[in-house]
Amino acid sequence: MTFKEEFLAELEDCLRGYGAVPVCDPGALARFVDYVRQLPADDQRLRCLEGVDQGSGSFWNNPAVWWEQVPRFGVAIKDCSTLLDRMLDEAISDEIDVLEMEIRELPG
Repeated sequence: MTFKEEFLAELEDCLRGYGAVPVCDPGALARFVDYVRQLPADDQRLRCLEGVDQGSGSFWNNPAVWWEQVPRFGVAIKDCSTLLDRMLDEAISDEIDVLEMEIRELPG
């Protein structure tokens, strides 16, 4: 399964009510799913998210994405591109935090 397919599957699970919290606007999230589905596999943002996922897997466990932004999409944020940008920002920020923690734990 490609990263994009896995990403779409996670989003569709949220639409079906399997997410950590209920989705506030299912119609808006359905539009986002269609938006992601239409992105080319080599889309820069998807490639970056895949890179973060390969680095630490922190994208899939990021509460700011999966418990806050995705469920509330359509309430505060209504633009699909903006949501994807924010997801990427959160994933990169989380990855930086993980790397900083690992550096602090190095001996010496």
